[in-house]
Amino acid sequence: MKPADDLNKESSGRSIQAILAASTTLIIVVVILLALTVSYLQASEDAAREYDTLRWYTEENGVASVRLVDKGLGLVDDDLTPAMKEGLLEFSRTYSATGNDPSVLDLDGLKDELAPGFPGEVDLYLIDADGIIRYSTVPDVLGIDFRQYPAFYTRLTEVREGNAFAADRVVRSIEDHSDLNVSGRLRKFAYLPSPDHRFVLELGIDTPEFSDVRSQFSYTDVVRVLMQNNPDLTGVRIVDVYGNIVAGNDTGGIAGAEIMSVLENRTPATFENPGDRTTSRLVFIDLQDPETVTDGSMVLELIFDHSRFDAVRERLLATYLAIGLAAALVGIGLAFGLSRYIGTAIGAVIDDADRIAGGDLDHTIRGMNTAEFVRLERSINRMVQRIRYYSEEIERKESELRIAAEIQTSFLPRTTPEIRGCEIAAFTHPAKEVGGDFYDFVDLGAGRYALVIADVAGKGVPAALYMALSRTTVRTVARGCDVASETVRRSNDTIIEDAGAISFVTLLYAVFDEARTLTYVNAGHNPPVLRRRDGSVETLEPTGPVIGFLEGVEFEEVTITLQPGDLLVFYTDGVTEAENREGAMFGEERLCAVIDAAAGRPALEVAGAIRDAVGEFAGDAPQFDDITVVVLRVPD
Repeated sequence: MKPADDLNKESSGRSIQAILAASTTLIIVVVILLALTVSYLQASEDAAREYDTLRWYTEENGVASVRLVDKGLGLVDDDLTPAMKEGLLEFSRTYSATGNDPSVLDLDGLKDELAPGFPGEVDLYLIDADGIIRYSTVPDVLGIDFRQYPAFYTRLTEVREGNAFAADRVVRSIEDHSDLNVSGRLRKFAYLPSPDHRFVLELGIDTPEFSDVRSQFSYTDVVRVLMQNNPDLTGVRIVDVYGNIVAGNDTGGIAGAEIMSVLENRTPATFENPGDRTTSRLVFIDLQDPETVTDGSMVLELIFDHSRFDAVRERLLATYLAIGLAAALVGIGLAFGLSRYIGTAIGAVIDDADRIAGGDLDHTIRGMNTAEFVRLERSINRMVQRIRYYSEEIERKESELRIAAEIQTSFLPRTTPEIRGCEIAAFTHPAKEVGGDFYDFVDLGAGRYALVIADVAGKGVPAALYMALSRTTVRTVARGCDVASETVRRSNDTIIEDAGAISFVTLLYAVFDEARTLTYVNAGHNPPVLRRRDGSVETLEPTGPVIGFLEGVEFEEVTITLQPGDLLVFYTDGVTEAENREGAMFGEERLCAVIDAAAGRPALEVAGAIRDAVGEFAGDAPQFDDITVVVLRVPD
C-alpha cells in the first residue's frame, strides 16, 4: 500500500489537473463565444456599412450624373438663346407697330418672316395677365390657362411686369387642353414682355435636333450605369417637375403622390417597403435656374433591395456558428491534453518569440500546453499577421501614391508651345507624392495661347483631386471663351457648382499672342515678376479673389505689351516660402535677384537657375509646399 501522504499527494495532483483542464476548457469556450460574437457583430456591422456606403455613393453618383447631363444640355440649349432674343425683339416691334392691338397682328406672317433664322418650326404666342394664351400660331393651345401651374404662372407674371428677356431650356410643351402633365414634344421657348406690359410675348422652336442632342446626353445612360454599378438596385427612375418619367422603368416604384410631395417640398424622402424588402429613396435635384421660366428640377428615385445584405448576414451567422462549434470541440480536446505539458510550452514560446523578434514574420507560435498559452499563441500569431499585413498595406499605399503621382504628372503639358517670337519653360516639384500646383497651356487658335498657373490650397491627395477638377474645368471653359475675365468667372462658378466651396485655388490666367500682347487675370495668385529689358521690374498684381470660394464674383483683366528682351516669371508660393534649416524663407528679394542675374539667358536656363537657387537655399530641409515655375521670355 502507498503511504497516506503519497495518496494525498496523488489525489491532490489529480484534482489540480482536473481543475486546470476544466478551467482551461471553460476559458476556451468562453473566449471562442466572445470572439465569434464580437467578430460576427463586427462583420455584420461592416457589411451594413458597406451596404449603406454603396447606397450613399450610388445616390451621390446619380445626382452628380444628372447634374452633369443637365449641364451638357444647358450648354447646347443656350446656343439658340441670342437668336431667340432677336426674334422676340422683332416680335415686340411688330406688336408696337399695330398700336399695341394684338387682334390686328399678323402672327402667321411674322412667323414666316422669322422662320429662316431658326432651325425647325417657329411658333408665336401672346399670354395675357391671367396666364391664358389668347393668340398663337398653334390653334390647339388657344385658351390654355397657365394658372394651373402656379410656379410657372408666377414666373410669367414676373416677366410680364418686368423689362427683361428670359429663355427656357429645351422642355416638354403643352400640346392642348387635355395635356395636363406637360408631356408634349421637346421645344425651346423664350419670353419678353409686350411694350404695354399687357402680354407676355413668347417664341417657341420645335426641331428634331433636340431629340438627337438628348440622345447624346442621355439620362437613360445614367440609369443604366447606376444599375450596373450597384447590385442592390432594383429600379431607378428620373422624374421631372410635372411627374413625367424622364428615364427609368415605370413599375415597382413609389406612387406619384409621394414623388410630387418631394417636388413640392424640394426635400428628399425615404420609404421602407417591408413587404418586398426594399427601400425607396427619393432625392430632389435642384436644377432651377433663376434666368429661366420653367423649373428644370428633377427627382431621382432609387429602389434598393435588402436581399443581398440579408443573405450576407445569414451566411456570416452560419459560418461563425460552424467555426465556433469546430473550435470549441478542438479546444476541449486540446485542453485535456495540453494541460500536462505546461512546462515544455514555456520554452517553446520563448524560442518562437525570439525567432519572430529576429525578423522571421512568417514563423508562427507552436502548440502550447494550456488554455492560457493557447490564447497567448493566437494573440501573438494575430499580432504577427497584423504586422505583416500593415507592412504590406504600407507598401501597397506607397505604390498607389507613385501611380497617382504618375497620373498627375500626365496632366501637365508634355511640351511647351512653340510661339513665334517668345520662349517658354516650366517645371513643378510637388511637396509630397502628389500636389496641388499645376500649370497648363491651351491653344486658343489664331496664334493665341492661354497660359495657366495655379495653386490649390493644401497638399497631398485632396489637393491633387481638386487640382484635377480645376485644371479640367479651366481648360474646358477656355476653349469655348475668348475673354480672359469671363473664362476665370465661368471656371470659378463651375468649380463651386461641381464641388462646392470646400477649398480654393489661386490662379493666374493669361492670354498671349504673336503680337506680344498679354491679357491676364490674377485671381489671388502670387504676382508674377516682369523684368523689362532696361532692368526695371514690375509685378502683375491680383485683379480678383481666389476661385472656388465665392460664387458670382467678377474678375478684372489687364493687358500689357511685352517688348524684346522682357522676361516674365510666373511662380507659386512654394518658391518664395521655401525654408532652410534655420526657418528662413527664400523670399521675393532672392527670387528677383536670381531673375536679374539670369536675364538675357534662354527661358529654359532661367527656369533652371530658379530651381537650383531654391534647392541650394533649402539644402536638406524638408519641402513643405509644392513648387511650380513658368518662364516666358521675349528674345531680343
